[in-house]
Amino acid sequence: MIRNLGQSIDKIDQELTKVLSNANIAYSKKDYTKAILYYEKALILNPNLPQAYLKIGNICLELSALNDALFYYEKVLQLEKNNFIAYCNIGTVFQKNNQLEEAKEYYLKSIKINPNYVHAHYNLSYILLMQKNYLEGFNKYRYRYHKEIMGSRQGGVAYPPTLLTPEDDFQGKVLYISHEQGLGDTIEFIRFLPFFTKKAKQIICYVPPSLVKLFQFNYPSVDFIPPNSNISFDFNFPLLEAPYILKTTYETLPFQDKYLSVKKEDLFSFQKKHSLDSSKIKIGINYKGSQGKDAVKNRSLDLELLLQYLSKLPQNYSIFSLQYERTNQEDKLLEAYQIQNLGQYIENFYDTALMIESMDIIISIDTSFLHLAGALGKKTFALLKFDPDWRWGLEENQTNWYNNITLIRQKSLQNWNFVLKDLLLQLENINK
Repeated sequence: MIRNLGQSIDKIDQELTKVLSNANIAYSKKDYTKAILYYEKALILNPNLPQAYLKIGNICLELSALNDALFYYEKVLQLEKNNFIAYCNIGTVFQKNNQLEEAKEYYLKSIKINPNYVHAHYNLSYILLMQKNYLEGFNKYRYRYHKEIMGSRQGGVAYPPTLLTPEDDFQGKVLYISHEQGLGDTIEFIRFLPFFTKKAKQIICYVPPSLVKLFQFNYPSVDFIPPNSNISFDFNFPLLEAPYILKTTYETLPFQDKYLSVKKEDLFSFQKKHSLDSSKIKIGINYKGSQGKDAVKNRSLDLELLLQYLSKLPQNYSIFSLQYERTNQEDKLLEAYQIQNLGQYIENFYDTALMIESMDIIISIDTSFLHLAGALGKKTFALLKFDPDWRWGLEENQTNWYNNITLIRQKSLQNWNFVLKDLLLQLENINK
């Protein structure tokens, strides 16, 4: 009898091991439907498996099923009250729901249990930045250099960074400053270059090729280099280190009005070539960003929905598409609405800047295009998802990063209708 019971337990354990292995394989491949089925089967065999609840919670979080994610993370804590990963992930749930104080509370609980848990420190940096606590936020943001966050990604060519502090002196030194993350980040943070050129002997800078022409024109004293260049320097760091090194606060953000421009001759030639009618209010639209993996998750806007609203504008408005990446279906849609497609002529960001400067108003989702419009000082309406990037804050309709941008926010996940109704109202008020 006892021997039979032992054999049954062994059989269950073997089956459980196999089920969990299959679950973890499916999870690693992001086959979430299959993974959940296996984890649930594992929980039938053993209801006291915190890791199974944790993984199901992670899947729910990934799929933006926030209430379900919270349910499973709380299940973990019922079994392991000091599970610092579950505390951290609950913080992420609250963060995605724009409940910043609650998110901070759970990140701090995670750190209290395990002071060395990198993800909790890193996630906390976003809360601090969202709350405009830039001095502490950019300091904490340095956790991104940890291998647990960066993984095998280089993230830029100025790695490993020198890790300067605000007290370090770079007077008369050669600085190598590089692109680090997205193109929009580079456009946003390039504004800090003049503060280093004032002191440094030389600035060497790497940015993606699509940005070189635009930046060379605006920062002629900086040496913009191609990748894999043979260089020597005293200190190196990525652009996003600049506000930390310079002790920048939200209130002291520089160049809030404008810091990029194009040649007047090039602008005149572009406008003449495309016969842009100056008698109408010209609106340039950008409705989606790069379609790379998770590049603009939940940020992109359906073109047809946008055009349905914009078609209600008075006749003295003229709409232009400045979208770089488009599908054949979108091109046909633009043609059906009789919208000139200038985006097809873009080869680099200097071309994009010429197009933006040729418009009176820009409408854009949160992507590199939006940052370029802000940097050029063009009147712009930013259409933001419910849980926006940290730099836009949570409630304001303006930002110190760009005085010319008006922020219009989703009131709930994936609901663009309120945003577009508000946009239409503001555009109509301009016309009055």
